[in-house]
Amino acid sequence: MISPLPGKNTVMISILAAFLLFFTASANCAETPRAGSVLPEFKIQAPVQKDDREYLGLGESDTFSLKKVGTRLVLVEIVGVFCPQCHAQAPLFNALYHRIRKNSDLDPRVRMLAIAAGATPMEADYMRKQFNIPYPILLDSDFSIHKLLGEPRTPFTMLVTPEGKVEYAHMGVITDMDEFYARIQKLVQ
Repeated sequence: MISPLPGKNTVMISILAAFLLFFTASANCAETPRAGSVLPEFKIQAPVQKDDREYLGLGESDTFSLKKVGTRLVLVEIVGVFCPQCHAQAPLFNALYHRIRKNSDLDPRVRMLAIAAGATPMEADYMRKQFNIPYPILLDSDFSIHKLLGEPRTPFTMLVTPEGKVEYAHMGVITDMDEFYARIQKLVQ
């Protein structure tokens, strides 16, 4: 004997339960930062390389917060090591890094770092070598920072003060580096 189709009430209850589950899960997620918001405090795994530690002004601690960087502005780029848009942005940010380093007014006031969401040390190292990235790529192997930031798509770029105030946030590739550079200059004046 063929079993009857579920009744209308069963279907309606199932649909209602699915909607409630979806909206409850969404309500518990962090919101992606935007300009004017303040980031929650979080710790980042410190870089292993001595040059990266010196560039960021860090001591020997295993972790650090953005406050420890000690500059007026930190460019934080959330990347995925297998993200094609992140790969496309890499040469643009490499040029930006060198442009900032050559500017004696900006260099002591701005630092750049990438946080590789879900990456292993080997994957982050491969990305850095493959795309000749001169600034530190730090690990978020367990996605904890990525989740805290609302799980943004990558690349996700923020200009952040040491206190955690987001001055600028952008999801996707930043293509106008002249405009972005001018924005950085204006923010550190």
